[in-house]
Amino acid sequence: MEKILNHFENTEDLKNQASGFHHLSKNEKLELLEKIIKPKNANAGAFLNLIYPGETDKDIQKYIRMLFHKLKTAGIKTEEPKISGEPVLRKIEDKKEHKGFMSNYDDFNTRVVLSAFEVKKNNFIFLNGTVHFTDGLVELLTAPVDKKGFEEIVREYRLGTGEGMVFVDISSRYAGYILEEESKRSGKYKEDISQLRRFSSHVQDSIRKPEDIYGLECPETAHSLDIEKILTHVIFEPFNLTWSSIEEDKKEYSSTGNSTIVLPPYMVEEKKQAFLKALLEKDDFNAIVPSIKRMLEDYAYIFYSLKELPYYRGLTDCLRDPGAPLNVTLHFLRKSLDTEEKKEEGLIVNPYG
Repeated sequence: MEKILNHFENTEDLKNQASGFHHLSKNEKLELLEKIIKPKNANAGAFLNLIYPGETDKDIQKYIRMLFHKLKTAGIKTEEPKISGEPVLRKIEDKKEHKGFMSNYDDFNTRVVLSAFEVKKNNFIFLNGTVHFTDGLVELLTAPVDKKGFEEIVREYRLGTGEGMVFVDISSRYAGYILEEESKRSGKYKEDISQLRRFSSHVQDSIRKPEDIYGLECPETAHSLDIEKILTHVIFEPFNLTWSSIEEDKKEYSSTGNSTIVLPPYMVEEKKQAFLKALLEKDDFNAIVPSIKRMLEDYAYIFYSLKELPYYRGLTDCLRDPGAPLNVTLHFLRKSLDTEEKKEEGLIVNPYG
């Protein structure tokens, strides 16, 4: 402290003395400040300006501001203190709430995707989409809704899910991505989707596109399940592939291996596998494999939202194999040929459709 006082009149050395000030104890700082203010000269003001930005003790900061006031009232011209860090009065950010939801596919191969963007406090722009596995976005309801109304819609959807159906929270940006993606497939609701981009472009969700799903935080303790096990999960149960010649193909598939000569089981299986692979060559299946991949990515997100992490990890691990979507397509193709007639009602109820 004495060293600072001894060099205090040397204007060129003030920076070095100010640096030494921050190494003093609180009591030493207060004592030093009392002494340097007595001459009430320009050096005192310059010194205060140098030490104030680096001072963290609130009592010392308050005392320095009082000393600035004393200098001003004494007629000493001095600059205002340079304050670092956040200002005391800072602009309150308007943090808006944005929501997204989706279901898995029901037994009509449709699912719902909801996206809601808060445009002002407790008021949302709400998009309610119905997506068909092969046809894309087939229905879209767009409307303003208040928070209470939106929560009621979500509640009704949760209550309306039947056996094998789930309805989970997802990021609003990803819900918007799905609606835009499926609109391109169906060629419908282009204008509404264009408006959606206006509301969603500024939202900083961590999950915006399918590739973001692969890197979600997952503890090492969550083991990775095999795809055979994953496909037995209840959320896959309602889904079946459909195509134009399915009834004829069912008959041919069921009769595969029937002949006057009794074939061993392995030969019957080989014939059925060959039949399934031949089916994939039909025009109906040109877009099926990419669609299966997208479904699996969305279902990985569903598993993550449900906190069923071994299923999430197993599915994302599987999808890193380029051949996985084709193998899963064959699984669903066989399931669809073996299945009985569908029920007359879907498994998810749209309360506002």
